[in-house]
Amino acid sequence: MIFQIKEIPETVGLGTTLEIMTTDISYFTHGFFKYPCKFIPQVPRWAILKYTKEGDFVLDPFSGSGTTLVEAVLNKRNALAVDFDKLSQLLCETKTSPLSAKQLNTLKQIRLELFNTDNKDKSFSPDLHNTDHWFSPENIRELRILRGNIIKLNSKINDRAINSFLLVCFASIIKKTSFTDDTSPKPYVSKRIKKVPASVRDAFLKAFDTNISNLEKYIDVKMGKSILISEDAREINAPEYKNQVTLAVTSPPYINAFDYVRVLRLENAWLGFYGDSNITDVKKNQIGTENIPVKEYGVGVNKMGIKILDNLLEKIAERDKKRAYVVYKYFMDMSKNFKEIKRLLKSNGHYVVVVGDSKIKDINVPTKDIFIEIAEINGFKLSNYFSYIIKNRYLRIPRSGRGGFIDKDWIIDLVK
Repeated sequence: MIFQIKEIPETVGLGTTLEIMTTDISYFTHGFFKYPCKFIPQVPRWAILKYTKEGDFVLDPFSGSGTTLVEAVLNKRNALAVDFDKLSQLLCETKTSPLSAKQLNTLKQIRLELFNTDNKDKSFSPDLHNTDHWFSPENIRELRILRGNIIKLNSKINDRAINSFLLVCFASIIKKTSFTDDTSPKPYVSKRIKKVPASVRDAFLKAFDTNISNLEKYIDVKMGKSILISEDAREINAPEYKNQVTLAVTSPPYINAFDYVRVLRLENAWLGFYGDSNITDVKKNQIGTENIPVKEYGVGVNKMGIKILDNLLEKIAERDKKRAYVVYKYFMDMSKNFKEIKRLLKSNGHYVVVVGDSKIKDINVPTKDIFIEIAEINGFKLSNYFSYIIKNRYLRIPRSGRGGFIDKDWIIDLVK
């Protein structure tokens, strides 16, 4: 049976499936950037209101676009972020930093200066091997001008929050102004359907005005603070937060399902964070990466001592040794994460993990069940688990024939 609700109730029955009936997912800064595979804000809000009080620390070790962090600061909690990706770090900082009336007024005053064509700086080129495959000559020129003006205005105004806001608006229009397909987060140019890219000026001003309007509604709202404490969810360190975190909420990467580095490569290239020349090195930092040398997976089948997982690794290895190692490495990395979160949580603190089961080489991988067993090995107790139906297919995509759609997420509630 599926229960239709608007908000997740404080108490949910074990194994229940929910259908969250709401379209209210873009308030405040949640809609600043169309980030793939993010969960809806109702999920972390449920955990935050259930398990924390004002001033508590709420941690997201896979911060992504900052959904958990935004809900934490909106509810006067203090957010702790972990993410290796520079675009994610920019999003998390910007989306949890409300602007003052003075800052918003400054932005309105410089709105049209951002398209000043006196900026003749053509020295910047995104680190893309075939920029003209992705963008028209006109939009390449306009994006260069806009980026250059943002940098120029930053040196003039010298306000980090304003600069970050402008960069996020800039990043949010990269795909819109490119030839890439709009319906899939994976960047590709369709040969069948010719896309007409949006105008850089029109797309940016629309994002700018919408984001300003959303921020204006929260000018006088008191909020918590947010800080980046680490770039590696497997080795967070941050000794000052040991036994200080009340709640951790996250949606970790899926096994072999989503290559965030490649998916966000156009935005990162235009921001100057990374590009095609060093993308392979960046991809190595991902949990679930497939950038693995043969010498690591070429001999034997690695085991973790968990019967259900070890049996799956054997079956997958019969079809694809590399894929089996990817799965093994993924769960080993997640085991390290569970250990790190336990170290940071207070006694009786909760770790709420949102994840979907996967299919690797046509073999079902019950990620939820394996996570629960790994968590218990690392000192957690299972408090509850339930699921909710995913409604937006942009959040979960088919994976090149290696698996079907993930149609629901499991919410695993663990306690230290």
